Amino acid sequence: MTDLRSADLRERWAIGALRLDRRLLMAPMAGITTPAFRRSVRRWGAGLVFTEMISSQGIDHGNRHTLDYLRCGADEHPIGFQLFGADPLVLARAAEACLRAGADLIDINMACPVRKVVKTGAGAALLAEPELAAAAVAAVVGAVGGAVPVTVKLRAGLRMGDEAGRYVAPGLVAAGAAAVFLHPRYAAQLYRGAADHALTRRLAAELPVPVVASGDIKSRQLCLELLGAGVSGVTVARAALGRPWIFGGLLDDHADPPADERLKELRLFVEEVVAEMGSRAVGYLRRFWPHFRKSGTIDRERARALMVAPDSEVVRRLLSAA
Repeated sequence: MTDLRSADLRERWAIGALRLDRRLLMAPMAGITTPAFRRSVRRWGAGLVFTEMISSQGIDHGNRHTLDYLRCGADEHPIGFQLFGADPLVLARAAEACLRAGADLIDINMACPVRKVVKTGAGAALLAEPELAAAAVAAVVGAVGGAVPVTVKLRAGLRMGDEAGRYVAPGLVAAGAAAVFLHPRYAAQLYRGAADHALTRRLAAELPVPVVASGDIKSRQLCLELLGAGVSGVTVARAALGRPWIFGGLLDDHADPPADERLKELRLFVEEVVAEMGSRAVGYLRRFWPHFRKSGTIDRERARALMVAPDSEVVRRLLSAA
């Protein structure tokens, strides 16, 4: 166990052969972690970043929308690609496509509790199928041939108290998983309640590979406590919505930047979103306006106006007047 006083989010470490220069990472979020979002959080100190959760079936079928998720720029490395699916062979083929697209790490999602994912046997449903889950890891590990590490994202379990994630994890490591990311809520909770990081600490003590904490990572104190307890890294997810500078605050223990710097980051983020998404940018950005209002970057009236902005030119005008 590391002494809390010596825990350091900027300490170098590794997941398999992938060397990382900090222990503070960005979590994958469906519908959120686009290239523009990844660049935004990286500007403020995020280490490894992730794609959105990508359907292995969509890749295998050549779905154009799904293949768009494989895009990443030269300035986005190191980057993890997160896949979901329940067929080991399809996952293996999708992993090969991710490798060709530039993945530095491939993560298999066995945590998503959303019904449309779980009903296909993917996401958190794999916690109830330990043999299939291990076969999925083994297939992906075999497909990438050691070129990149393969990791797994787990939930604590399916229902309160079953700790299925803890019991499945050793078999996944035996199948070749180089690290385990744990979101210590149960699938039945969805995103309600609090993440129980006592489970994360326990898993870190039990596994021979790095365990990375996910869920409710909002304070530097919690980050250091987890590192001090033997957890190898921490990921920030929803706390970064409307507040990408949280990474700098967690790394170096400083307050949020001044209002003009926050607004400058927001304008840059918007320009990059528009450049990447074109006419789809306005709909995507509507997910962020309440969060930027909550962080104090824009006021209530401007947030309301932005929510009904019909196009990117109106968005730009509203922000230029802020």
